Amino acid sequence: MDKNKLNRLIAKVEKPARYMGGELNMRIKAEAEFRFALCFPDTYEIGMSHLGSRIIYNILNKRADTYCERVYAPWVDMEEQLRENNEPLFSLETRSPLREFNVIGFSLLYEMCYTNILTVLELSGIPFLASERGEDMPLIAAGGPCVCNPEPVAEIMDVMFFGDGEELVNDFMDVYAECRRRGLNKRDTLIELSKIEGVYVPAFYKAEYDENGNFSRIVKTEPSAPDRITRRIVRNLDAAEFTGDLVVPYMNIVHDRVALEIFRGCTRGCRFCQAGFIYRPIRERKPKTLIDYADRQLGCTGYGGISLFSLSSGDYSEIHATVPEILERYTKNRVSVSLPSLRIDSFLKDDLEKMQSVRKGGLTFAPEAGTQRLRDVINKGVCEED
Repeated sequence: MDKNKLNRLIAKVEKPARYMGGELNMRIKAEAEFRFALCFPDTYEIGMSHLGSRIIYNILNKRADTYCERVYAPWVDMEEQLRENNEPLFSLETRSPLREFNVIGFSLLYEMCYTNILTVLELSGIPFLASERGEDMPLIAAGGPCVCNPEPVAEIMDVMFFGDGEELVNDFMDVYAECRRRGLNKRDTLIELSKIEGVYVPAFYKAEYDENGNFSRIVKTEPSAPDRITRRIVRNLDAAEFTGDLVVPYMNIVHDRVALEIFRGCTRGCRFCQAGFIYRPIRERKPKTLIDYADRQLGCTGYGGISLFSLSSGDYSEIHATVPEILERYTKNRVSVSLPSLRIDSFLKDDLEKMQSVRKGGLTFAPEAGTQRLRDVINKGVCEED
């Protein structure tokens, strides 16, 4: 790819920083045996705010045999430039076309991004359907909460990951690397990958529908594939891999601060909440671990804010000890603390007052419904008094 031509294209768009790369703490490798394009199928400022992608980026780049590079769906101005100039979509780290990668991994956070997957593949010259991609094409993978309902994009994906990616992605790369070194073809590689707990290979199953077009069942077509896919769960979140040194963007992103996941899961059981079910069980990080992460990330980024987030931050068992400790530790540096996901019935009045005394941070409350009857129907467990 002509770097000078690409620079001229980037200079023509509204926000060039979306495509420049070269940020502080960006991972750089002279060479690696395998190349993994980690793609968030939305704009840079949204994808860069996704903690899960940052964790996977760190884990893969800690491997000696793998170079993980970032890719985001282009905004309409950049898409237009790429099409007019017949240039393929590229990675941020080395500005390489996606077809040059061994694996392209999509993070599926919400269904509205599905059409962006098609845009990314089309701009890369990669066929949409897995059945139409040959041995010379990258393996297309996907993970994230939307994978719990995989069939809408099953014909696109070669491999899909169910559950927490922190330990699953290394297992995937270990098996993939061994298959490539043995010279296995794509089908035999997929057979080996399907043996990994939490990995779903759609080509080995067929969806059946009734006469009305409603989904009926999944039928296995490959005898060696598992009968049921088991979701992978990181049992000890406190010891799990985290983000390492955060990549610091040149532009404002949606969550432009240090993000600390204080726990994962929820037991509230609100009937509308997909995440409350698929991220079970609850697993917490210790306050000391969170402080260590905060020290490292503030030190390598210069951020002035910390976000303590989870599905319901007020349910963290150590919240009343952790918030004051963080505030006391970083008050002299004017570092604010925000709680982005709170239930109305969270008992955090004293903590919230302390947080506002340093520098006003953000609070997000979720009443979820306008009447008590509706709150009862969805099992929200919140009353008018709360």
